[in-house]
Parts: sequence; structure tokens; C-alpha cells
Amino acid sequence: MSTPKTGAAKGAAGLPTAQLVVYVHPETLLGLAQGTSWSAHGLEIPIGEIRRRLSTDGVIPIVLGGRSEILDVGRNMRFAPDYMKRAVLARDGGCIYPGCTVPPEHCEFCHIDAWAAGGTTSVEGLTPGCTKHHHMFDAGEAKLVIHDGLPHVILPKYLDPEQKPVRNTYWRGPRTPLF
Repeated sequence: MSTPKTGAAKGAAGLPTAQLVVYVHPETLLGLAQGTSWSAHGLEIPIGEIRRRLSTDGVIPIVLGGRSEILDVGRNMRFAPDYMKRAVLARDGGCIYPGCTVPPEHCEFCHIDAWAAGGTTSVEGLTPGCTKHHHMFDAGEAKLVIHDGLPHVILPKYLDPEQKPVRNTYWRGPRTPLF
């Protein structure tokens, strides 16, 4: 099979790109009611499968109310693609938590503003964290913030009563301005 030489973007010519459209009631998705979801062609899909795919497969949920009014249209990129991971690691090194020495290859990518709260999957919206510290951020025990254009950590109050934004200097050391 040869590649067209027209320079057209993937999906710009030929057959349409495959897409799965799923319908689900918000009460079912949130676990407040029993039920399933269904595809545009009427195929029932277990709600557990939909929840898994919402976070891994780029599924964009459209949540409908009782009279089919659109309540929400989801987003499709929770997890960072490789090119974005490389850029974030170039900026931050390994785990962002001060003093942590977990190397980049063992880090997860933390949303500075939680994904569930509308945080973005972007170079500016992500930072690396080891599993332990990622869970601390998600639980609100430590907080991620942008300070002077870079991700920083606000440590728990019992560790830093002043709540000053700090970065892990293990990976890069203190940075001095170039100009």
C-alpha cells in the first residue's frame, strides 16, 4: 500500500477516521443508578468498560440529560503523548517533589490542575511525579502550582508552615537566568 503524495493530513482524504460514539446517562456513569451505555448503533456496552475507555482510549463522552439535552461534551486526551513527555522531562527531570530522587523513567505525569477539574494535558499543564508523590498531589496532601512560569510544589503545612512554592533541585540544581 503506498502513501498518497498529496500531503493531505491523516483522515483528510479517503475513508473517514473510525470513531466510537457512546451514549450514557450521567447517573449511570457516576454510579448513582444501574444501567449500561450504548453505541450509536444500539450495541450495549458495560459501564465499567466505558469508564476504563474514557481514561485510556481517547473516547469523548457526550452526556445527555433526561430529555436528551446536552449536559457535557468531554475531552479526549488525558494521558500525555511521548513528544509531550520528552518536553516535560527536559524541563523538570525526574519527580518534582523536593528531595525525591525517583528517576524520569519511573515517573508518572501529574496534571498541575486536576484533569477532572478541567486541567489540560499540555507541556504547561503537566509535571513528572513518582507514584507516591502523584498520589499525594491527587489527595491534596501537597499541591502543584505554576510559579515564575515553572511547576512548583507547595508542601503540606506541617512540613512548610509558610507554604512557599518549591522545586526539586536534585535534577537540575538552582537555575540562574541566562540574561
